[in-house]
Amino acid sequence: MNEKTPNLQAQAAMTEARSMARNRMHELAESTVGVESFPSFTKPARLRWESIPADIRQRLLSNVWCGHCRFETTITSFSGTIKGGDLLLVGKCAECHGDVARVIEGS
Repeated sequence: MNEKTPNLQAQAAMTEARSMARNRMHELAESTVGVESFPSFTKPARLRWESIPADIRQRLLSNVWCGHCRFETTITSFSGTIKGGDLLLVGKCAECHGDVARVIEGS
């Protein structure tokens, strides 16, 4: 068999992986991948978040203090709500996966 030609087992695995990916594309497109996804945002929080320019949103997400790591990190898997007029993002540290939060003061 040619080294560049995958065996039948590898071909079957690749076919199955492609099929699974196609079936999950819609779900993955709506997942918590970055700034533009709002799986757990309240409507007021989503509106406030969308009013912030995209480059500023990215900076806010990548400038979160983790008390466990003791340094600046990126918040992942976050949700958003309005508390006391401020936007509160709650999620996980990209490094240790511990709980972190970011408050964005209201105007």
